[in-house]
Amino acid sequence: MRKNKKIKQTYSFNSYIFTIIATICVMILIFNDFGLITYFKYKKQHSLLTQELQQLLAQQDTLRVEIDKLQYSQDYIEKIAREKFMMVKPGEKIYKVEDIKTVRD
Repeated sequence: MRKNKKIKQTYSFNSYIFTIIATICVMILIFNDFGLITYFKYKKQHSLLTQELQQLLAQQDTLRVEIDKLQYSQDYIEKIAREKFMMVKPGEKIYKVEDIKTVRD
Protein backbone atom coordinates (compact mmCIF):
# COMPACT_ATOMS: atom_id res chain seq x y z
CA MET A 1 0.00 0.00 0.00
CA ARG A 2 2.76 2.43 0.89
CA LYS A 3 4.46 1.88 -2.43
CA ASN A 4 1.35 2.84 -4.41
CA LYS A 5 0.83 5.95 -2.30
CA LYS A 6 4.44 6.99 -2.73
CA ILE A 7 4.27 6.45 -6.50
CA LYS A 8 1.08 8.54 -6.74
CA GLN A 9 2.66 11.34 -4.70
CA THR A 10 5.79 11.25 -6.87
CA TYR A 11 3.65 11.26 -10.03
CA SER A 12 1.63 14.21 -8.74
CA PHE A 13 4.77 16.11 -7.76
CA ASN A 14 6.41 15.40 -11.15
CA SER A 15 3.34 16.59 -13.05
CA TYR A 16 3.26 19.75 -10.90
CA ILE A 17 6.93 20.48 -11.65
CA PHE A 18 6.41 19.71 -15.36
CA THR A 19 3.46 22.13 -15.46
CA ILE A 20 5.52 24.90 -13.87
CA ILE A 21 8.45 24.33 -16.22
CA ALA A 22 6.15 24.20 -19.27
CA THR A 23 4.44 27.44 -18.20
CA ILE A 24 7.79 29.18 -17.77
CA CYS A 25 8.95 27.95 -21.20
CA VAL A 26 5.75 29.18 -22.87
CA MET A 27 6.09 32.57 -21.18
CA ILE A 28 9.70 32.84 -22.33
CA LEU A 29 8.65 31.83 -25.85
CA ILE A 30 5.96 34.53 -25.96
CA PHE A 31 7.55 37.44 -24.10
CA ASN A 32 11.24 36.99 -24.94
CA ASP A 33 13.08 39.48 -27.20
CA PHE A 34 12.90 36.81 -29.90
CA GLY A 35 9.40 35.71 -28.87
CA LEU A 36 6.13 35.57 -30.69
CA ILE A 37 5.01 39.10 -29.79
CA THR A 38 8.21 40.55 -31.24
CA TYR A 39 7.88 38.28 -34.27
CA PHE A 40 4.37 39.51 -35.08
CA LYS A 41 5.38 43.14 -34.51
CA TYR A 42 8.29 42.80 -36.95
CA LYS A 43 6.13 40.88 -39.42
CA LYS A 44 3.62 43.76 -39.47
CA GLN A 45 6.42 46.30 -39.82
CA HIS A 46 7.90 44.26 -42.69
CA SER A 47 4.54 44.27 -44.44
CA LEU A 48 4.20 48.05 -44.11
CA LEU A 49 7.75 48.63 -45.34
CA THR A 50 7.20 46.31 -48.31
CA GLN A 51 4.07 48.24 -49.24
CA GLU A 52 5.92 51.56 -48.92
CA LEU A 53 8.75 50.19 -51.05
CA GLN A 54 6.31 49.22 -53.80
CA GLN A 55 4.84 52.73 -53.78
CA LEU A 56 8.29 54.30 -53.96
CA LEU A 57 9.31 52.03 -56.83
CA ALA A 58 6.17 53.02 -58.74
CA GLN A 59 6.92 56.68 -58.05
CA GLN A 60 10.50 56.18 -59.23
CA ASP A 61 9.28 54.67 -62.51
CA THR A 62 6.94 57.62 -63.02
CA LEU A 63 9.76 60.07 -62.40
CA ARG A 64 12.06 58.23 -64.81
CA VAL A 65 9.43 58.48 -67.53
CA GLU A 66 9.08 62.20 -66.75
CA ILE A 67 12.85 62.66 -66.98
CA ASP A 68 12.97 60.87 -70.33
CA LYS A 69 10.18 63.05 -71.69
CA LEU A 70 11.93 66.21 -70.50
CA GLN A 71 15.22 65.14 -72.05
CA TYR A 72 14.00 63.94 -75.42
CA SER A 73 10.56 65.40 -76.21
CA GLN A 74 10.47 69.00 -77.37
CA ASP A 75 6.66 68.89 -77.54
CA TYR A 76 6.44 67.86 -73.90
CA ILE A 77 8.79 70.66 -72.86
CA GLU A 78 6.62 73.18 -74.72
CA LYS A 79 3.50 71.78 -73.07
CA ILE A 80 5.03 72.15 -69.59
CA ALA A 81 6.24 75.68 -70.39
CA ARG A 82 2.76 76.70 -71.53
CA GLU A 83 0.88 75.10 -68.62
CA LYS A 84 3.13 75.86 -65.68
CA PHE A 85 4.92 79.04 -66.70
CA MET A 86 2.29 80.63 -68.99
CA MET A 87 4.81 81.04 -71.80
CA VAL A 88 3.77 81.73 -75.38
CA LYS A 89 5.47 81.68 -78.73
CA PRO A 90 6.14 85.00 -80.43
CA GLY A 91 3.02 86.23 -82.23
CA GLU A 92 0.55 84.07 -80.27
CA LYS A 93 -2.42 85.64 -78.55
CA ILE A 94 -3.76 84.51 -75.20
CA TYR A 95 -7.49 84.44 -74.61
CA LYS A 96 -8.69 84.25 -71.03
CA VAL A 97 -11.93 82.33 -70.61
CA GLU A 98 -13.82 83.02 -67.40
CA ASP A 99 -16.39 80.79 -65.87
CA ILE A 100 -19.90 82.27 -65.89
CA LYS A 101 -20.50 81.25 -62.27
CA THR A 102 -17.47 83.17 -61.00
CA VAL A 103 -18.36 86.25 -63.07
CA ARG A 104 -21.89 86.43 -61.60
CA ASP A 105 -20.72 86.10 -57.98
